[in-house]
Amino acid sequence: MRTNNKGFTLIEMLVVIAMIGLLSAVVLVALGPSRNKAKDTRIISDINQIRSVMETRYSPTSNTYVITAVTDCAGTSGSTDIDTALKDISTNNGSECKINLTATSNGYAVSAKTASGGSYCADSSGKVASSTATLGVCQ
Repeated sequence: MRTNNKGFTLIEMLVVIAMIGLLSAVVLVALGPSRNKAKDTRIISDINQIRSVMETRYSPTSNTYVITAVTDCAGTSGSTDIDTALKDISTNNGSECKINLTATSNGYAVSAKTASGGSYCADSSGKVASSTATLGVCQ
């Protein structure tokens, strides 16, 4: 007597499902740091965009940057490009983002904490650093 079985047994199916589950768990664990790196890159790009816009807001006749002082991500700068970048920093889990003008408004520094917990800063002197900003200077 011969039986002709076509198909998989229950054990074979369970082994395949377990292997797929294990592989997907490994992939998801590996994606976590990549997402934070992508968010950090976006925040750094936004800070560089703000720096570019700030350079266009410079008035050589008065030697100042024409901008309303911004204290955080929710602030209004008077420039839609800067406001859009600040909102994008906030959306990507950036915190403590600031645009600090010097007392005479002839220098600025823009900084934000990144999604991975670091800081990034760019100022009017051209300095770009992984640091915070106070009174128009990256430290």
